[in-house]
Amino acid sequence: MTIKRRLFISNILMIVIPVLISLLIIFVGGEIIFRASQDGVQKDDQFYDSRDDLIHKAKQFLENGTQQEQAKTKTALEQVLQKNELSLNIYSSEKNIFSFGTLNIRYTEELTGAIWALKGEGSASLNNEEVYAEKMNVNGKTYTVIIFNIISDFNYEDFPPEIIMFVILFFLGIIVAIILTNRFLTRFVFKRIKLPLDTLVDGVHQLRDGNLDVRIHYENKDEFASICEDFNDMAVRLKESLQLIQKQDENRKELLAGISHDLRSPLTSVRAYSEGLLDGVAQTPESQQNYIRMIKTKAEDIDRMVAKISLFSKMDLGDYPYDPEPLEVNQEILSLVKATAEEYRENGLEVNITALAENVLIFADPVQLNSVFSNILENSLKYKNKEHGHVNIRTEAKGNEVFIYLSDDGPGVPVEALEKLFDVFYRSDPSRNNPNKGSGLGLAITAKAVDRMGGSIHAELSSADGLCMVIKLPVLSKGAIA
Repeated sequence: MTIKRRLFISNILMIVIPVLISLLIIFVGGEIIFRASQDGVQKDDQFYDSRDDLIHKAKQFLENGTQQEQAKTKTALEQVLQKNELSLNIYSSEKNIFSFGTLNIRYTEELTGAIWALKGEGSASLNNEEVYAEKMNVNGKTYTVIIFNIISDFNYEDFPPEIIMFVILFFLGIIVAIILTNRFLTRFVFKRIKLPLDTLVDGVHQLRDGNLDVRIHYENKDEFASICEDFNDMAVRLKESLQLIQKQDENRKELLAGISHDLRSPLTSVRAYSEGLLDGVAQTPESQQNYIRMIKTKAEDIDRMVAKISLFSKMDLGDYPYDPEPLEVNQEILSLVKATAEEYRENGLEVNITALAENVLIFADPVQLNSVFSNILENSLKYKNKEHGHVNIRTEAKGNEVFIYLSDDGPGVPVEALEKLFDVFYRSDPSRNNPNKGSGLGLAITAKAVDRMGGSIHAELSSADGLCMVIKLPVLSKGAIA
C-alpha cells in the first residue's frame, strides 16, 4: 500500500471514527432522555386510566358500613394511589371529610376553588398540578371526589447525577478515542515512512564509510521503491566513477612512466652522440656525419612522440579540431590505399581490399578517419614478423552500422592483452626494450578518434594468426552520394 493511500485512509478515519462515536453518544443520550420523558408520559397516562377505578373504590369506601370493610377498601384505595403517585379527597358540601395519599399539592385551594366553580365536577390544572372531580350520591347524600395529580413536566436540567456523569464520561471517551485514533493512525503511516528512511540512512552511512557494494533490498510497492532503486543505481554509478578515477590515476601514472621511459632512450642517444662528437670519437668526416644523422633521427623521434602526446591530450580534453562531414566509407578507403599502398609495399607490407559494402555514408572528419586507418596500418608495419606482411581491408553494413575490418598476419598478441591495446602507452613488450616500434600512443589516439565519431573499436585475433582491428561506425544513410 502506498504512503499516499495510507494518508488518505488515515485522514478519512480521523473524521469517521469521532463522528461514529459522537453519533453513538447522541443515540445513547437521546435514548436516555426519551425514556425519561416516556416515564412522565406513562405516569400521565396512568392518571387517566386509574381515576375511574379510584372513583369506584371511593364509592365503595363510602357505602361500606362497618369499620372493617372500610379499612379493607381504604387499603386498596391507598395502594392504587401510591402506585400511581396520586392523592384523593372526599368532600361533603365543600368540606373535606376524607383524605387519602401523600402527594404534596401546592395549589390545593386554587384547584379546589376551580372545581367548586365548575359546580363540583370536571377537571382543572395549574402549572404542573391538576385535579379531576366527580360527584356521587351515596345513601342519599351527595359527595364530591377530587383526585389530585402532578403533571409530568420533564426538565432536562433535572437529570440524575448518574446520567450527568455518564454523559461526561462519554465526552471524555470521545477525546480519548480521538487521541488513540490519532496515535494509531500516526503509527500506521509513520511506520511505513520510518522503516525505509532508516534503511536509506543506513545505506548512506555505509556509502560514506566506503562500502560501495551496499544495496538496498526494498520489497514494498510504494513511493520509496523508486528512491531505493535510485539509491542502488547511484551506488553502482559511484563505484563505477571511483573505479574510473582509479583507472585514470593508474593511466596517468603509466603515462608519466611511459613518457619518461620513451623519452629517455632517444635523449640518451642524442647525449651519447653529442658527447662523441665533442670528445673527438668521430674523427673522420663520414663518422661525424653519421653521428649528426643519428642525432637528427632521435630528435625527430622525440618530436613525433611529443606531437602524439600533445594530440592525445587535446583529444582527451576535447580541444582538438573536429570538422565532420558526410563521407562515403569505401571511397575513403580506396583513396587511402591508392595513395599509400606503394609506399607500404616498398617497406614490406601488402595492403589489399577484399570486400566492400555498397555505398555506405557516414558522418566523420576525413582527416581523423584517415589518421585512424594510417595508425592501424603503421602498427601492422612496425610489428610484422615476416619479410612481407599482409593487411586485408573489408567493410560490411549491418543495420544502421558499418563494420570496417583491418586484419594482418603479424605476430598478434596474447588474448588477455586484446582489451589493453588501446590503453595509453600500452605495448605488448612490457619491458619497452624496443622503443623504435612506437610508444603505444597510436592505438590510444585511434580509439579516441573513433569514439569522437560516435563509433567503437576493438581487437580480435585474425584467422592468419595476427590481429584484426574492428571499427564500428554509425551509418548516416545508404545509397549513392548525391
